Amino acid sequence: MILAMTRLASTKVFVVDDSTIVRERLITLLAEVPHVTIAGEAEVARDAIAGIQSKRPDIVVLDISMPGGSGIKVLEAVKKDQPAPLVIMLTNFDHPQYRNRCMQLGADHFLDKSNNFERVIEIVRDFTPAPCPPGP
Repeated sequence: MILAMTRLASTKVFVVDDSTIVRERLITLLAEVPHVTIAGEAEVARDAIAGIQSKRPDIVVLDISMPGGSGIKVLEAVKKDQPAPLVIMLTNFDHPQYRNRCMQLGADHFLDKSNNFERVIEIVRDFTPAPCPPGP
């Protein structure tokens, strides 16, 4: 009797921040989480939207402030895709008007970089990807 094994799917994460230091730190921390694959990264809005739409990540970590547009526009664009990724807004702009706008547009989490940076890792670690179909 052969039982079909269900493989655990890798969680694909896309990181968007205009700071190279922040992106590198997030990628380093996320790479240590089991079953996480970094699907891509971007520092400007245009590249973020194109990368997210082509790579189809499970999770997007997204800053609000960036050259060439805002993370709010990126959020709005990628939440229209189906299935939409889980979006973690990670920003220094922890003001109610930004929080409210992001949540209205479908952000799943809104975190302050100064106080909740490590919370991103917890959210990603707790994310349960859909299982891959059994292999041959």
